[in-house]
Amino acid sequence: MVDEKNVKLFVVSHKKLDKKYYPDREIIYVGNNKDKICSSEDTRDDRGDNIASKNYTYCECTAIYYIWKNVQCDIVGIEHYRRLFYNFFRLRRKEYFINKLKKYDFIVMREYPFIPTIKKQFIDGHGIEAYNIFKEAMEKVAPDYVEAFNKVMNGHHIAWCNMFVTTKEHFDKYCEFIFKVLTYVEEHFEIPKDPYLARLIGFISERLLSIYLTKNNYKVCHSFVFYSKRYKK
Repeated sequence: MVDEKNVKLFVVSHKKLDKKYYPDREIIYVGNNKDKICSSEDTRDDRGDNIASKNYTYCECTAIYYIWKNVQCDIVGIEHYRRLFYNFFRLRRKEYFINKLKKYDFIVMREYPFIPTIKKQFIDGHGIEAYNIFKEAMEKVAPDYVEAFNKVMNGHHIAWCNMFVTTKEHFDKYCEFIFKVLTYVEEHFEIPKDPYLARLIGFISERLLSIYLTKNNYKVCHSFVFYSKRYKK
């Protein structure tokens, strides 16, 4: 049986947060502002084995990488400072996730619909060149996932925002997959200078979660997400 002490639920933030609003969670700080908002006791993505300097393009994946390489636990979760899994926010008990993962492999946010397709939305937002390097990365370093890539990108629903809860074993395997793909993109594509478009690696990673889940036929629980009005941006 999983002990609640071995359940690590991380809230990723680039803003100073009041811990009282995030019960049973551990805040992990990312971005260039950490020295101004962190105390010596806070968890941050630039310690141990890390890629913190790449946060401008990897977004919350710098926190995911840190957790992958430096944290030992049985169950791990990723939420955002302004997006939290609703049932856990309401119940405020780690037991909720422990019980859910007896039936499911992953808990993710409820799928978000896109019209016409995920592919069209990605190209409209980031350009055909970015889409082509994403596809090339899948073909080069994860060819077994190309069929799932095509299915997700030509579909209309996706588990968004890099929010999920799973066992550390599943988490580690997922990280091995995504960072292989993301590294290829970073090494073979010039990251845009525009601050928003520069977040390309993070945007690609959001699609990779649904691709990974589709390929491996995991049992997935889709959860509603609570959007905090306390931190709007």
